[in-house]
Amino acid sequence: MASHMTPGQMLEALSRQHADLRERIARCEQLAEDFEAGLQEPSQLLREVTALRVAFDAHNQFEERALSPLLLDVEWLGAVRVSRMVEDHVEEHRAIRRELDPATAYGLRAVLASLRTHLDAEERYLLTRKVVRDDLAG
Repeated sequence: MASHMTPGQMLEALSRQHADLRERIARCEQLAEDFEAGLQEPSQLLREVTALRVAFDAHNQFEERALSPLLLDVEWLGAVRVSRMVEDHVEEHRAIRRELDPATAYGLRAVLASLRTHLDAEERYLLTRKVVRDDLAG
């Protein structure tokens, strides 16, 4: 975690990144729909998917650096449990990233739905003020 950021600031940064990813997902979904309807050339869709992959990669790098230190401040989780949670979480990132190169618009919509579900789960279980709190930082 960046030493100059409090857990609350880190949570806010991650929340902004999630909002940006959701906007990108929505644009990709709309472009995929337009492409299938014959209203859009594939080039714009490919550019947006590439931009989403770049943003997702940058978010993952930021989050993966921050996640362990943030969660280790939560005493009830324990170091072994945190290590396993982060390892599983990083593998989820890798799996979604591998899938974010679909051959069809239908496949794209499926991986976009998976990414949206992943973001929702992060926010529900990891990136909450119950888990990431400034008063726990030591």
